[in-house]
Amino acid sequence: MKGYTYLIIGGGIAGGKACEGIREVDQEGSIALITKEGHPPYQRPPLSKGYLKDEVDLDHVYLHPSEKYQELNVNVIKGREAAGLSPKDHIVTLEDGEEIGYEKLLLATGGSAIRLPIWGNELENVFTLRSIEDAQKIQEAAGANKRALVMGGSFIGAEVSATISQLGTQVIEIFPESRLLEHVVPEEMSEHLDDLFSEHNVRLLPDTLSEGLEGETSVQRAILNNGEHLDVDFVVMGVGIKLNTDFAKDSGLEIRQDGSIPVNQRLQTNQPDIFAAGDITAWPDPHSDQRLQVEHWDVARRQGRMAGRNMAGKDQSYTALPYFFSDLYDLSFEVWGDLTSWNQTVKRGSIKNRSFAYFYFDEGQLKGVLAVGRPDEEREAFKTLPELQPTFADVADKLQDESFKLAEMV
Repeated sequence: MKGYTYLIIGGGIAGGKACEGIREVDQEGSIALITKEGHPPYQRPPLSKGYLKDEVDLDHVYLHPSEKYQELNVNVIKGREAAGLSPKDHIVTLEDGEEIGYEKLLLATGGSAIRLPIWGNELENVFTLRSIEDAQKIQEAAGANKRALVMGGSFIGAEVSATISQLGTQVIEIFPESRLLEHVVPEEMSEHLDDLFSEHNVRLLPDTLSEGLEGETSVQRAILNNGEHLDVDFVVMGVGIKLNTDFAKDSGLEIRQDGSIPVNQRLQTNQPDIFAAGDITAWPDPHSDQRLQVEHWDVARRQGRMAGRNMAGKDQSYTALPYFFSDLYDLSFEVWGDLTSWNQTVKRGSIKNRSFAYFYFDEGQLKGVLAVGRPDEEREAFKTLPELQPTFADVADKLQDESFKLAEMV
């Protein structure tokens, strides 16, 4: 049986950054990274943006060239998937039955795209977007005079619609919420997005679901719950992910009902020699005093590196504020903090002028910031204010007053 000092399961950015983190502390211990995909570790944001639009190649998707892992002395094992875990014996079992031993283990298995359980969901040209191959198939299907139905009104759905419409595709996007990005942006911004997508000939249908898909072998029609029958050339389901932790469910590792794995501030699970990073991780956030589980690139990047360092002997606490970004046409925005729960916002700047920020409050405390086109000198305040959690009563007037320097608050 093969064995390694450090074993990493998962070929996303968390797994790749963990290799770097380990080598920053331990230059000698053996490392293996196992990924079920046929690629070295890669990052997913380009899949719905530049790579899907054919503006960047795989070199911009991969975290590092393959030579980097040789320099780090990492054995990258591609096309293999974990099927079982025995923390007591320090063994991971692969799907073909091979057992691999470890001293320290990192789980960075991410998630799998959800395929809605509707009739016709397995027809050809019904896609999800999670892998490089998914992006390639969507790109091949898209183009001038092609008709697409995109399901999902959150970031993946919105980004896919924006990107393939720029490839000439006629797009209809449906979602069950009453407006686009309803859970993340205020109503005023959703209205602005409606206008932006309309300018690019994307038809948005809120409060709408598909009841089924029709076609002989490839999808040809989509049946909507509003009575419409749409002729389509392809469908993209951008409706979320299922966390990839089922292989460890009988191992004694603590796993929550949603599939996430609770960790301490060192990113260590209830099994001392097993760590977790990225999408599957539920960590104690010191800013909100709650466990957060966030499926974004920056969290995976930071947690992967820190988990690697801690596996190799460091004792560091993960305290970073959640951060993510998105690009919809020429609208690029960044978010700092936790927007999972909010009931009040304050706006700074002008949506019309494409220079604005929203400050999100929950029960009177600042929890997060969303910014578009704001001056660079404000970014440091955007990063810091959600950590300070000032009250609405104390800061609302100052936040919306553009003559007030936000740096004075921090």
